[in-house]
Amino acid sequence: MEKRTLLAFILSIAVLFLWEVFISPESAWFKKARPPSTTQAPAQPVEGKEPQPPAATEKPAAPATPATLPGTVAASPREFQDTWSIQTPLFETQLVSSGARISFFKLKHYRQSVEPEAPLMNLIATQSSGFLPMAVDLIQHADWELSTRPFQSASARSVEIPDGSPSRDISLATEVPDRLRVTKTFAFAPDGYTLNVAILLQNISQESLLDQLGISFYFQPYSGKDESSYNKSQFVSYQDHSTSTLDVKELLKKEHNLAPPMQWFGYENNYFLQAVIPIDQAGFQVAPRVLDEPNGRMRAVYLTEPFQIEAGKEKTIHLKLYLGPKDLASLKQANHDLAAAVDYGWFDFLAKPMLYALKWLYKYTHNYGVAIILITVIIKIVFWPLTHKSYKSMQGMKKLQPKMNALREKYKDNREKLNEELMALYKTYKVNPMGGCLPMVLQIPVFFALYRMLYSSVDLLHQPFMLWVNDLTSPDRLNVGFVIPYVGGLPVLTLLMGASMFLQQKMTPSTGDPRQEKMMLMMPVVFTVMFINFPSGLVLYWLVNNVLSIAQQYLVNRQA
Repeated sequence: MEKRTLLAFILSIAVLFLWEVFISPESAWFKKARPPSTTQAPAQPVEGKEPQPPAATEKPAAPATPATLPGTVAASPREFQDTWSIQTPLFETQLVSSGARISFFKLKHYRQSVEPEAPLMNLIATQSSGFLPMAVDLIQHADWELSTRPFQSASARSVEIPDGSPSRDISLATEVPDRLRVTKTFAFAPDGYTLNVAILLQNISQESLLDQLGISFYFQPYSGKDESSYNKSQFVSYQDHSTSTLDVKELLKKEHNLAPPMQWFGYENNYFLQAVIPIDQAGFQVAPRVLDEPNGRMRAVYLTEPFQIEAGKEKTIHLKLYLGPKDLASLKQANHDLAAAVDYGWFDFLAKPMLYALKWLYKYTHNYGVAIILITVIIKIVFWPLTHKSYKSMQGMKKLQPKMNALREKYKDNREKLNEELMALYKTYKVNPMGGCLPMVLQIPVFFALYRMLYSSVDLLHQPFMLWVNDLTSPDRLNVGFVIPYVGGLPVLTLLMGASMFLQQKMTPSTGDPRQEKMMLMMPVVFTVMFINFPSGLVLYWLVNNVLSIAQQYLVNRQA
């Protein structure tokens, strides 16, 4: 029974390792050569013939399908013309005249890498290619080229919104002569990462306008710490109280057209989220597509339901955008169930309380590495009585070894009788054969909860511990002056963790089964290999846990 439990534990941990190596979309095995994509992003707007305006008595045109969405539009930076810059305590952004689109969105408290002089994290990663979010087009009047048409504004070219001040509106307008006036109004607040957007369509012609509006958003992996097996960029949507994700491979394999009700959709990795929140919860579609497979560039079109605007009348479409970190406090402040973007899987119920405890400890330690050590000590104290009882059980098993060996020799040809006699022996001496590995099995949920929390919490992003460990979300690597094959630098914490596991195994009372002893001595090697590329914060937790376990084992051995 004890061997089976140990095997179950090893297999449980191995699942995580196998997922990272073979199943993760960013693993080397998964990234085998694929045929080159034929999807290309045209550099110029798609032109078409202008249809005659429909008569007022004409029925609305058939709704557009994803196949008839407006063409993909890119613009070079020289086409941006005028710009309007907005500064808040949390971000700096820029609106451009060409299409009244968002040129960049830089987060003031986050950088692209751990270096202090690294550029600010820019969530508009498609800026250099000219694919900018908030591009609008009418489906039946695509030749009006609203997505790149010059917009003008009476607002100041540079706006600073200090902390505590009210939100500010920036309105930009353009006009198709004698046809349509379009006004985009962006509302910026100083205390959050959300923007309220209103798109006003005014029919200035003498006839009804029958059409649909497509609003395009463009995404690609963020620069800096982005694509790895631990940090995957992907399209995400939230419907029916559940998040769904789609990566480039899935979007190439099959077209996905999403319909309401939908709380939000957008683009994410472990640490950041761009979310589009439809205010009108009916009558729209969202069509995510791949534009450029090698670069991972995506496009998502928010397509309104067909509408009719009579001559001299108007229609307004409201959206809300969130561009910021996947910080629980910021996401909850933004409402609309955005906090669901932080999901730690099966062990979410353990991971989030641990995250809150970690942040609470950080207030006093000002070092997340120290906070991880303290939370490890707390967890060890919680498990201490059970672990202590387990170690004593293992000592009892050691004392029974002569009697167990005698029974194995006596009933070596009768497995059923041997098991009966062994169980009777355990009962007589009040020893639990599973007690030795039970605490380890019970810690599996805690381990996985910490694993998910430590490698995907934006609070730990680029946070240092000490010495060479300058980012708790990255593997620990000590620069030794030369490149070590496959790992780069020296994984000091990981090697110390493996050594501590080996010492702990040597201190653990032997069960007398040579095969089991060999299997247990192999575990430090297996864990060291598994942890090589794990976040250093997780390795730190496991190392401290091992050191505390060694101290506890030493006390039990002295008492025995």
